[in-house]
Amino acid sequence: MKENKNLENQNQDETVTMTKTDFDKAIQSAEDKLRTTYSTKIKELESKIPAQKTDTEIDYENRIKALEAKEKKIGLQATLQSKNLDGSIADFLKDDVDVESFHTVIENLVSTRLEKAGYKPTGHTPNEKISKEAWAKMSYSQKQDFYNTNPELAKKFMGM
Repeated sequence: MKENKNLENQNQDETVTMTKTDFDKAIQSAEDKLRTTYSTKIKELESKIPAQKTDTEIDYENRIKALEAKEKKIGLQATLQSKNLDGSIADFLKDDVDVESFHTVIENLVSTRLEKAGYKPTGHTPNEKISKEAWAKMSYSQKQDFYNTNPELAKKFMGM
């Protein structure tokens, strides 16, 4: 008998009486809940997918990168020229080069090379300053010594 009552209770729970409008509302509500759940899940998944850029966006980014590279190169050339270095060297340098250090290294390199193998003029005399009065007061041997060290100036004083 107990089993019969359980079956009757189960049958009573399953049987629902409602109007067509209430039934449509219940179906619509269930559909809305399901749609909301899936919409939320879809949005979550879409946010995880990286956005693909259009060809226009890619072209725009490439143009910006090219312009920034040109600006850096022009700035580097100007800095090099301010240090009396040829701006065309910028093609061979990285953008983040320390121009001050580079200038120092180049100057040291050039100086060292010139000292080792550069042109060394001969026949130059030191810039001696002498007045006509000092020439007149010199003895003959002093004038001879001066002539040996600076013949051009001595000739001018002798009137040659």
